[in-house]
Amino acid sequence: MKSLPVLSSNTQLGIQQQLRKLYKRIVEYSGIIPDLRFNDTSYQGLRNYLDPIHRKTQKCEFGVGRYNTDLAPLIANAYIGAVYAPTLNRIYLVPFEISNQASWHYIDCNTGKVVAYAHNLGVDTPVNQAYTWGGYDPYNDILWFTPANQGTQSKWHYVDGKTGKVVAYEHGTGVTVDHPYYSAIYSPKQNRMYLVPLLQFDQGNYHYIDCETKTVVAYTPTNPLPSISVGGSYDPINDRIYFAPWPFPPTSNDGFSYINCKDGSVETLVSDEIVQAAYAGAIFSPTLRRIYFIPYRQTVNDLWHYIDCDTNEVVLYNHGVTIVDYGYNGGAYSAASNRIYFSPFLQYNETYWHYIDCNTGEVAAYISENKFQCTGAVYVPNLSRVYLTPSLSGTASSDWIFIQEYTDVEVSRSLSGGCLYNKTP
Repeated sequence: MKSLPVLSSNTQLGIQQQLRKLYKRIVEYSGIIPDLRFNDTSYQGLRNYLDPIHRKTQKCEFGVGRYNTDLAPLIANAYIGAVYAPTLNRIYLVPFEISNQASWHYIDCNTGKVVAYAHNLGVDTPVNQAYTWGGYDPYNDILWFTPANQGTQSKWHYVDGKTGKVVAYEHGTGVTVDHPYYSAIYSPKQNRMYLVPLLQFDQGNYHYIDCETKTVVAYTPTNPLPSISVGGSYDPINDRIYFAPWPFPPTSNDGFSYINCKDGSVETLVSDEIVQAAYAGAIFSPTLRRIYFIPYRQTVNDLWHYIDCDTNEVVLYNHGVTIVDYGYNGGAYSAASNRIYFSPFLQYNETYWHYIDCNTGEVAAYISENKFQCTGAVYVPNLSRVYLTPSLSGTASSDWIFIQEYTDVEVSRSLSGGCLYNKTP
């Protein structure tokens, strides 16, 4: 019997590379959903997955529903933001005013119920107003909380996405300002979680979490940010992370800063018409190849902004709607209906709320009879719902709300939990 030939290491490597290329082409043309880290796929592969869904749901109806949480009344601003845990199928609310209490809450997306849980941190319990928003790390299955008042403390916290356990860890950053960051955004190719600079923006260095080692790393930006940023979005076409500008006060060099994830450099696209505290969050539209920014105080301006990911330019557009000052804070993309829903902050008590139709780019209005102030939102694929994170400016516990889409189309949990959409703002 003849023995099989022994392939050289170079030949084996070449075969492996060709197989990877072939697999990537299969994924691209078959529309297989990207994994949590957006590996082994392409933008076209994402479109091939979503386009058939969107053809079915272009006129998808929806309504704003109210549900009873069965909770004791919570303090005002108990939570700011939320992060989806795809393995457990839960939405973990990010603790702000409630952070130094013994129990926190998550939404069980299998049942739609709010669940209280004891974090069991003991002496490692966070300070008051500890965290705002957060980001999901698909490499480790971890939900990293973004430090607010916890920034100057020696330990920060995350939630283990496999077990739901809250873990305290030494970060070693030497951060000296409270509220240094506001939200976190995952860079899939670098395998990093970038913290979005709030009051850290003028401190000389910024930080990201190296998801390979689970350590916090300081870096000096090539071009420091001109002002505060509140949230942002990953751009899968150009491998960038764009920050949402929150100038306070506005200056002549304000603009839309981004991290080039190919080399880690920081740049800013200067733009006109950015008002004070302009935007709170940003979301990528795969159909229009744009990053839309969620208007906070920019609501009072006739012109809003998006990033054209084909030209890498800032585009001003006339939204054509009437919204109050401090209108929206955060939002969520429904991959089923192809809409970006805004989370109502001071707009909550108005007749009309708004979303962006990502088939057309139109800002559309709708009526909500259920009124509740919110900060952020998370899309849940198996329930076809967008849960709006309660801001709880009062003490009501039974008025939490969600947007229910009336469709039997279920989008993959890996897309909803992946690097593009699993963050708010």
